[in-house]
Amino acid sequence: MRLAAKLILLFLGGLLLIVGLFAYLTIQQDRRLALAEHERYAADIAATLRPSLHDASQSGNPNDLQQMMIQSTARVRHTRIRLVEIDGNGQMDQSSYRQPSVPRSMIVTTSEVTTIRMPNPSGDNMLYTYVPLDPSDANVGKKESLEIAAPDTQESERIRRSMYSSILALLGVASLAGGVVWIGGVAMVGRPLSRLVAKVDRAGQGDFGDPIEVKSKDELGGLAIAVNRMCEQLESQRTRIATEMESRLETVEQLRHSDRLSSVGRLAAGIAHEIGTPLNVIGGRAELIGSGQLSEQAIAESAKAIQSETKRITKTIRELLDFARQSVPNRKIQSIVDLAKQTVDLARPLAAKERIELSLHSPQQELTVEIDESQIQQVVMNLIVNAIHSIKDNPAANEGAIDVYVGNAPSSGKIPECRTIAVSDNGIGMNEETKTHIFEPFFTTKEQGRGTGLGLSISHGIVKEHGGWIDVESTPNRGSRFTVYLPVGNEVS
Repeated sequence: MRLAAKLILLFLGGLLLIVGLFAYLTIQQDRRLALAEHERYAADIAATLRPSLHDASQSGNPNDLQQMMIQSTARVRHTRIRLVEIDGNGQMDQSSYRQPSVPRSMIVTTSEVTTIRMPNPSGDNMLYTYVPLDPSDANVGKKESLEIAAPDTQESERIRRSMYSSILALLGVASLAGGVVWIGGVAMVGRPLSRLVAKVDRAGQGDFGDPIEVKSKDELGGLAIAVNRMCEQLESQRTRIATEMESRLETVEQLRHSDRLSSVGRLAAGIAHEIGTPLNVIGGRAELIGSGQLSEQAIAESAKAIQSETKRITKTIRELLDFARQSVPNRKIQSIVDLAKQTVDLARPLAAKERIELSLHSPQQELTVEIDESQIQQVVMNLIVNAIHSIKDNPAANEGAIDVYVGNAPSSGKIPECRTIAVSDNGIGMNEETKTHIFEPFFTTKEQGRGTGLGLSISHGIVKEHGGWIDVESTPNRGSRFTVYLPVGNEVS
């Protein structure tokens, strides 16, 4: 609709300009015709008066000539006739009473009929026509002309008539053309454009269906075809991207599970030692009970010991299975203190096997955050396992130590409040060059067979999906500190 209105306004503006120019030219043409008609009228009067002027000049009495001019003026209605003197050089006799009514500078020639339009002293528009008398007439002379003055009463009427006809023509043509343009603009431009705009809006909101139908074969029809083709391509691309994204998510999940199983393999040796001790206790107690030499009280105590060690083994195996199990991502409010404690307990046998002290430092108050428990546990486990490997690679570390810190980082500027889990070690450390690549997939500083280079990359992806980040501090031969930041939502600690 707006485009149709703009087209109509543009058309009316051009039409107004054309009609105005036509009206102006018409008025000018009417003026020229009026001047030509007045000149013919004056020439006829001069031809009629020429014999009388000749007779008056023959008498030699100036009064006869003046009386004849007065009588001639009286016979012609609304016209004043005078005999004026203009020499051939364009000079006027200043002492003569027969001076022309207009300035001599406005009389271009004295040999042809000249008409000048100018107002009289009263302000009325007048037409002054100067008709030169026959220069071969010796009695009349060479410098006399007839001045025939008449009021230009038709000028205003001509202007009004031209303006009226121009306005009528403008209104008529504008109404007809405006109606045609409006109907054509709405039917042929406005409605198709409205459908195109609605289609583009739907496409912007992700709705690529319902192709638009524009039957015209002009530019709008071509645009509709292009929009439909674009929506089909976008729908195809969206389907392809969704398929690829689903495949990528499956691959990422498989890599994460593979990394989790890799950690399970590393933990197996420590778990075997952890299970071996209670199994020895169970075996010894069972042997004593089977000997029949124990009293009832001793048998009861041995049974309790066997039950206690069995629960210890069951707990250890359950923790290992829970860690290895591939679960569906599920975020909910969790205590990161409990999560850190479970992970440290699970990794402690592995650290003990390498004679590394693994310690947990957590606050007394409860710290909660919305996370996927199994994913964040995998991140912490990866950091602890990497710390164990780093200490083993540092010959200067006589006594290996890994400290896990759980805390809270208050908001600062644009950084929100975060729960933090930091893993610090006194291992081999890293230089700045290595730090810039540690989160890249398949990047590793370990010898072949000891690592895939996916652990930190997977951990970085998990934390990033939670809206957080991992900060790294490291000094070569002195150790590293990895701090995981998990933004807090609306949880109350």
